[in-house]
Amino acid sequence: WQWESWDAHTFGFLYYFLINLVASAIISGIIIDTFAEMRSDRKEVLEDLNTSCFVCDIEVVDFEQANHDYQQHITNEHNMWQYVWLKIYLRDTDSKDYKGLELHVAPLLLDHNKAARCMPIKRARAIQGNVKDKATLPTLLGKINRIRDAVAVQNKMADDLKYKMDTLYREQGAQYINEHEFLEESISGIMEALESSKGGERN
Repeated sequence: WQWESWDAHTFGFLYYFLINLVASAIISGIIIDTFAEMRSDRKEVLEDLNTSCFVCDIEVVDFEQANHDYQQHITNEHNMWQYVWLKIYLRDTDSKDYKGLELHVAPLLLDHNKAARCMPIKRARAIQGNVKDKATLPTLLGKINRIRDAVAVQNKMADDLKYKMDTLYREQGAQYINEHEFLEESISGIMEALESSKGGERN
């Protein structure tokens, strides 16, 4: 009976320790970390919306340096809700009724993979040409891609030049060998002619 009592106490202690303490602590930690991550993401989104244009991604500092009102820009020039309404309009309108730029914009704006192509990223008429590239990840990736493409083009040009030079050297070498053989044959013919003429004079 005592052993059964000890087993029951041990089982109750382990159950209380593992389920009530450890499991609840793990679940509470997961919930707390999830909400903390959500708050952090929300804070970053709100900070990005307050410090840069949602449409063109130009920061408030650039508008201040260009002496242009940022609120006027996001309200009248690059109002993000106008882009939303445009997308809804294009989605609900028959493609046969598209006019002018709608024919060009609709295939891009309605495709999630191509929507960024019709967005004025880092472009705004108010401060055209006055936007400086920031050291952001997309900017750095763009520069790296451009450098990689330029290096690839230069490598291709170098390979083509090397191929042309090798071809030229081979052609010149073959021509030199042919000319050398022709010269040797000519000299041999002249020498034979001289020897034969000398032999005729002696006779």
